[in-house]
Amino acid sequence: MISTNEPPSRRFRRIRLPAGTQTSVRVRLLIYFVVGVLLYLMMMNAVLPKQYELSPGSISTETIVSPVTKVDSEATEAARKQAADAVEKQYRRDDELTGILIERLDRIFTDARRIVADTSLTEQQKIKSVRELIPYRLSDAFYTQLVRTSPDQLTEMRFVSREIARNILSSGVRQTELEQKRNEVDRELLASSINAQSRSVIRELVRASIVPNEFYDEARTKALREAAWDSVEPVPIKKGQIIVSAGEVITPDQHRKLKELGLIQDYTNPWPHLGLGLFVLLLLVMLYGFVHRYEPEVHRDNARLLMLATIVLLTAAGMRVVAVGQNLEWSTLGYLAPVAFGTMLITLLLDIHLALSCAVLFAILASVMFNTESHLLFDFRYGLVSLVIGMAGAWGLSGVHNRTSILRAGLIASLASLVPITAVFLLAPIESGWGDWFWSIGFGFASGLFSAVLTIGFLPYFETVFEILSPLRLLELSNPNHPLLRKLLIETPGTYHHSIIVGNLSEAAAEAIGANGLLARVGAYYHDIGKTKRPQFFIENQMGENPHDKISPNLSKTIILSHPKDGVEMLEEHGIPKPIRDIAAQHHGTTLLKYFYHKAMKQSDGGKVLEGDYRYPGPKAQFKEAAIVGIADCVEAAVRSLARPTPARIEGIVRKIIQDRLEDGQFNECDLTLKELDVIARSMCETLNGIFHSRIEYPDEWPNKGVKQA
Repeated sequence: MISTNEPPSRRFRRIRLPAGTQTSVRVRLLIYFVVGVLLYLMMMNAVLPKQYELSPGSISTETIVSPVTKVDSEATEAARKQAADAVEKQYRRDDELTGILIERLDRIFTDARRIVADTSLTEQQKIKSVRELIPYRLSDAFYTQLVRTSPDQLTEMRFVSREIARNILSSGVRQTELEQKRNEVDRELLASSINAQSRSVIRELVRASIVPNEFYDEARTKALREAAWDSVEPVPIKKGQIIVSAGEVITPDQHRKLKELGLIQDYTNPWPHLGLGLFVLLLLVMLYGFVHRYEPEVHRDNARLLMLATIVLLTAAGMRVVAVGQNLEWSTLGYLAPVAFGTMLITLLLDIHLALSCAVLFAILASVMFNTESHLLFDFRYGLVSLVIGMAGAWGLSGVHNRTSILRAGLIASLASLVPITAVFLLAPIESGWGDWFWSIGFGFASGLFSAVLTIGFLPYFETVFEILSPLRLLELSNPNHPLLRKLLIETPGTYHHSIIVGNLSEAAAEAIGANGLLARVGAYYHDIGKTKRPQFFIENQMGENPHDKISPNLSKTIILSHPKDGVEMLEEHGIPKPIRDIAAQHHGTTLLKYFYHKAMKQSDGGKVLEGDYRYPGPKAQFKEAAIVGIADCVEAAVRSLARPTPARIEGIVRKIIQDRLEDGQFNECDLTLKELDVIARSMCETLNGIFHSRIEYPDEWPNKGVKQA
């Protein structure tokens, strides 16, 4: 706690939401929206790629690597086009046409042999018949030479011609290579043993018979080129790939790659921003879902939700500060992040289950903020270590009794960090040396202690600003050396001892029904603090005559009824949290001050005395602990007035007081059940029987223990 003589109410300004906003859905959504925006801004530098002001021909001042794996669309397009262009045009050979051509050539020689062998025809008639027979336009010398060839020679020429034509046509003849194929006839004839005269006839006829029989197949060519296009794998720009080295002149191709990666300052790629926005939205939905489902009190109370949001943002801000100092030399500085600070505060101020769920949230944030490699989005090392440290810090605060317990929890978190850090190091020993392990262990160990120190420092602010009664705050308020309790002891010793007994009764009864026993006990300590303003007017502090005997019942009533209000004012001046102030204001409810009411009735001589004037101003008890303190206050005073308190008489008084308050409607505004009232009665009877147990009476003189020997 901060050492100062000023009351806490003057040191810190409490947050009180305006009327109507405590449970407003709009305010709740606004809190989540603000948290989302601030988380987005804190993670933006860690997730979104850094942009550079570069142009083709400029010199890069640093080495730039690709933050993501991305397809190089232009390079991929060029590679696929090259592969498609490499596929030659495809042709389809018409084997049916080849057969027709060879068959026609064979028939020409067969019919020509028949015409030549016909002796009834003159030479001119033979030439005319042969000319009609052959579908090609050939020279006159060809026809003359053909009819002058002997039939046996024509038979040999037929076989040679057919063989040459088959060889050439079978290999395929395209329009573009027609002349080349026809020239092959001469080479084939040179290899034959036929005479020169026959060779000229064969040459001219076969050359005429060689026509294109292979045609361009557009469909097949297109299909093969598409297959070649698809077979080329996309050309990637890989994560961590060096795009530009320091001191290198930027080429147009490098500039294009930097632009595609969104690393050029004059080019804003909207997709990473959208991705980060969706990521933050996912985190908020997870947090909202857990709070709504498992922490309904926090979900409905915007003040408590605001406190949770503040803790989350403070923890994230602490991570961001650590991330600023992270570099190549101090690459493992992220282990120093005060993650346990957030989980310990949430455990102390709200709930351990909520703290454990937030530990997962902090682990995700840590894995994003401390991704030391630019090509990584999440670094599991920091996420794992942060998760362990956060959960260990929350578990370490179970059964906390004082602020030194926070240091113990911090030490537990520090020791817990050693295991995941060592495990991560052993999983990847090649990437770092033992020196890095040593520094990692040091940072992890310091993280828990650092978180504990931050928790101790921030806890009083949260307790006061948000008026939260943590167990530690309650234990501090129960310290007898607290200024108000010291004042109560010194100025009103009777009221002090009465409050101590009421505290014991209240704590036992509250715990018996599952209420907050510590709150009930501490509230009981302060419930009658208003009596210190006029201590002599309360019977437990009177040593002699009663001042009420000399004043009117109306004035006595005014003094007695004012002590709850006076107590609330004193408690607020000293910064005592609202639940304790509420107990002081509500412990009498609107009960009737019966003694002075009846005294006023006697002194009125038949005049009218309004019962409402002698009732406490209230309000009635609004929660269980306030009702229990009110019962215990009345029970303790009543039992103390008994001359010989027996268990039966004590139980009778306790149950009568509870019954009277029940019939008077004092429990109408709190959620106490009849079963719980019965448990409260039994618990108080057990405690009172232990306090007012029977004792033996000691004689005035003790007999001699033995006879003095002579």
